[in-house]
Amino acid sequence: MSAQPFHDIAPWPPTRHTPPLSPDFKSAFDRYAKAFAIIWVCAFGYRLEEWQIQLMRAILEIFPEGHERAGQLRWQQAVVSLGRQNGKSEIAAALALWRLLSKRTPLVIGIASSADQARVVYDRFQHVVNGAPELREIFIRMTDTRGVATRTGGRYELKASKSAALQGLPIDLGLVDELHLIKRALWGDLVSGTGARADCLVAGITTAGDASSELLIDLYRLGAESIDNGGESRIGFWVWEAPEARVPEDDNTLGRWLAMANPAVASGRTDLAALIAIVRSKPKPDVIRYHLNRFLESVAAPFIDAEDWYAARRSDNEAFPASRPVVAIDSTPGSGYASFVLLARDAEGRTHSRLVASLVRPTFDQLLSIALDLGKLGPLGYTMDGYVLRKLGRRLAEYGYEAHIGSLADAANSAAFLFHLIKGGRFRHGGEPLLNAQVPRAVRKNVGDEFRISRVDSGTQVDALNAIALGALVLDQTPDIAGTQIG
Repeated sequence: MSAQPFHDIAPWPPTRHTPPLSPDFKSAFDRYAKAFAIIWVCAFGYRLEEWQIQLMRAILEIFPEGHERAGQLRWQQAVVSLGRQNGKSEIAAALALWRLLSKRTPLVIGIASSADQARVVYDRFQHVVNGAPELREIFIRMTDTRGVATRTGGRYELKASKSAALQGLPIDLGLVDELHLIKRALWGDLVSGTGARADCLVAGITTAGDASSELLIDLYRLGAESIDNGGESRIGFWVWEAPEARVPEDDNTLGRWLAMANPAVASGRTDLAALIAIVRSKPKPDVIRYHLNRFLESVAAPFIDAEDWYAARRSDNEAFPASRPVVAIDSTPGSGYASFVLLARDAEGRTHSRLVASLVRPTFDQLLSIALDLGKLGPLGYTMDGYVLRKLGRRLAEYGYEAHIGSLADAANSAAFLFHLIKGGRFRHGGEPLLNAQVPRAVRKNVGDEFRISRVDSGTQVDALNAIALGALVLDQTPDIAGTQIG
């Protein structure tokens, strides 16, 4: 681990947090701290970082002697917010292990927006147990589908992110990953499942959200109130974040803000210079949300800066590659407009696009005719949006052509892929007027943790741009003549 990059920005405490009742507060984690140090070395070959230990202590703070709740957990709800790649799953796994070791028959429930996301924490927990021989004696069942059980009757189970899955469960610890994707009612059901019993806790660990993240917006408000009222509401709140929701132009300021939002950066564990290089290649909304850990005011934002698009135009001495292209086709809903674009790779590995046709109110027969005419170029294949042009794709397949019908997942993957091609200087276009009109007015819209080029929110039709995005993705995934992977 390197030294802290900034002497005045420490990984602990976070930017905003509910203060402890006293500087020398007691924590339910204290009696397990030494054991966790050994367990983590056995499982991973390293110890929890000091800021992670301090966070665990803060989440599990207990009321002091003389208090009417002496010895009980101070917090009934805990919210932790920090940038990506800071060890969120490790904190959640540590909380689960603490609860299963500290109570005879606890019920720990893990929730996330998807089963795969919930398994990230669960898999981390399994790794901890499998790596420590002493723990393998405590847990009697470790399976992918049925959860974990202790010899004394404790359980750790994953549940679907649906209220019905939580009805009637006496929850001792609820763990929620990525709160910005979770519905309000689900968090409420977890809290209700604790039944206001002593030493029960619902903890959420997340990155920032956007205007659609209703639950997280509520929890940020409640967390801020808890800071102001000294934790009277029994909601603990710890958030690492940059001071503003923007990306600084100079690297020094950006580096400082990254350290404020990411304790792994502040501690020196994450290479700051490498992270800055990565961040500079990403969409600004993603940097603000996932790396600076600030809320986005809207779910929509410009797809790409106009200057980046214009910089990707082919120069006068550049020609469209002679290699076999992918033909990409897109049509607006209702078939008001349609575009045909060729995508090909040059000798230097860059992706080139060329708009070859743009139609107003085309018929199916016109689309099929143009597609078949482009077959004379010997294309590697065709691709088109599955929502509007599925019939065309199937007809081209009947003619013997490779036809990739785009999915919703392709819409997100292709938007991100095209963005990175343009930002990375690996994309060239012909500067066609239609695209020069569409691209600067194109808007990306967040869908969960992904984004798509939005037909609804963009300031113009984006059929040509969508065709380029999907075509570039399919080109990258299509073998060339020799059978090797292009790109």
